[in-house]
Formats: sequence, structure tokens, C-alpha cells
Amino acid sequence: MKKNYNLNIKTENTLIFQKKIFLKNGGIAKCIEYENRLFFNSVNLNGKDLIEFGCGVFPSCIGLNNELMPKSYIATDTSKKILNAAKKNDNRPIYKIIDLEKKIVGKKKYDIIVLKGVLHHTKNPEKILLKLKDILRPNGIIIISEPNLSSLIGNFLKWFLEFFFKKNLEDSPYGQYNFSKISKSVKKANLKIHRKWYTSLILIIFTGDYGRVKFLPDSRLLFGILILFENIFYKIFSFLKIDKFLNFKLNLIIKP
Repeated sequence: MKKNYNLNIKTENTLIFQKKIFLKNGGIAKCIEYENRLFFNSVNLNGKDLIEFGCGVFPSCIGLNNELMPKSYIATDTSKKILNAAKKNDNRPIYKIIDLEKKIVGKKKYDIIVLKGVLHHTKNPEKILLKLKDILRPNGIIIISEPNLSSLIGNFLKWFLEFFFKKNLEDSPYGQYNFSKISKSVKKANLKIHRKWYTSLILIIFTGDYGRVKFLPDSRLLFGILILFENIFYKIFSFLKIDKFLNFKLNLIIKP
């Protein structure tokens, strides 16, 4: 019998490594908390049923106060190792093993579906979005965060690491998807982009991709100062409408 090979095994190994060196009271944790609060900033979670696919070891609820948590929060990934590590970081969600590439068992529908850095780990984004549409309530939303391939700084850093250090920080076997491909997949799934915004500039650099690369001491005070600068840059670049060419992450809210 042919053994199934996990195409995303590199991702799993990276996440487990990040968990091993992760300090819950460290500066990188503070950055993750800040980014999660910003991620959900325009979304009302109160009384909602939420499911996150590909939560990794840092589920998106890290940093949310209990009063901001949805009625139910299900966090999923494909690996028991990853979910066990995630539970140590935040034990509030219900954790389940679900592979988005396979059939989603159950008839439950959700108000909010979260895909944070997950879509480019799937072979066919359109099929994934069609599958998620089936479990989305009529007035529900899908929140997506993906690498921003329009970021001049991000593209330079990728080239720099690859050219000088032979280091590629992308573990997906499919590479990364640009906005054009994501947008076409959304349209083919008969969904619409309701909101688009860009986040993450200096934090992702100085955290070394959340600890994957050791760059600065994992000090809560140090990263607290960097978060102040990050927040200033976020507001200025958004106002000037140049965030598309600088920030590392593309965020989308999708509706039926």
C-alpha cells in the first residue's frame, strides 16, 4: 500500500521548532497578541461561532481577552503534534484535526471562518473556498491573511535571504499566491471581497518570522517599543495608501 506523504511536513517541523523556543511572556508573544487584536479589530466576535483552519501553534485568539472571544472557537490543523503545542499556548479553543484538502465532516455552519497564512498551503484555493462556503452561514464571513507579494521590502528580504544565506522562509510546496490568483479564486467560488487591508512591517522582520530566525533578544519591553513604531507606521502608510507596497501581509474579508 502506498503511504501518503505529507506535503506540508516542512511547515509542521517549522511550527514545532517555533513552539520549542517560544516564551509566553516574551516579546515575540507580545507581537503575536498585537497582530491578532489588529486582525480582528473590525470584526464583531460576540455571540458568533468561529472556526479557524490551519491554526498552527499560534491560534489567532492569542491576545484576545475573554470578553472578546466568540461564543465558540474551534481551532483546527492537520497534525496532533501541532494542536498539542497550540493548546499549551491557548487552551480556550476546542482543537480538532481537520485536513482542508479532504472532506469536512459534519453539518455545522459558522459565522466566521479564519484562514491565516493557510490558503497558499492548499493546491486549489478555489475548491477550498467552495468547500468553506458550504459551511458558512448566509451572513457569515471568511477572514483571510496571506503574504503580500506586492511588498517591495518583503520581496527584497526574500531575495536577500535566498541569495546570501540560501534560506527560504516559505515552507508551502505551492509557493505563495499573489492577489490576482486569490481574487480569481474568490470570484470562481462565487464569493466577494468585502474588505482588503495590509499589515505587518517591522515586527515580522525583528521577530525573525516569530522566532524562526534569531535576531533580537525576546524582550517584552523591547518589542513593546517596536509595537509603538509599528502602530505609527500602520496608520501613516494606510493614510497615504502606500501600505500595499510596504507591509508584509494581505488581509481580506470575504462574503457570499
